[in-house]
Amino acid sequence: MKPGNHPLIRLKSKRLLWLWRRFTSQPSGKRALLLEAAFWLTAARLAVAFVPFPRISRFLGGMRSPEPGLREYAHSPAPAREIGWAIKRVAAVLPFPVVCLPRGLAAWQMLHRRGVPARLHFGVTRAGRKEGIQAHAWLDSCGVEVCGYPEAMECVEIGFFGWPADR
Repeated sequence: MKPGNHPLIRLKSKRLLWLWRRFTSQPSGKRALLLEAAFWLTAARLAVAFVPFPRISRFLGGMRSPEPGLREYAHSPAPAREIGWAIKRVAAVLPFPVVCLPRGLAAWQMLHRRGVPARLHFGVTRAGRKEGIQAHAWLDSCGVEVCGYPEAMECVEIGFFGWPADR
């Protein structure tokens, strides 16, 4: 069998071609948003892997006590919806796993750059007897559940980082 003729290589190259066609079929604004999401998801994944969380949290401001419900802001919810869409799409195709915290950090950064307020929530849930307690992060902005939902509904919130300071 020739090296480039292996079934796995053919399968991966077909998937890459399919992804490329889907990407190039998007309007230029969405392509830019997808590329930005890829950049921030990769940066957030690396930060979570190599930077202690207290250092990361300095960029998020102080942690606050939980408050019920989604907070409404005067900003349009459209950027939050678009960023949530991009984060979900890109995280599904990156060649490394991107769990809730890097997704939340990436979405928070993308919203922050646009001047859109957001809250990055942290919570815990009891997954089961063997798994013990599981931590989870989720983000909302302008009344939109950006990422980390619906798992967040099963969590008890510990606190959140909010921008801008909305107290």
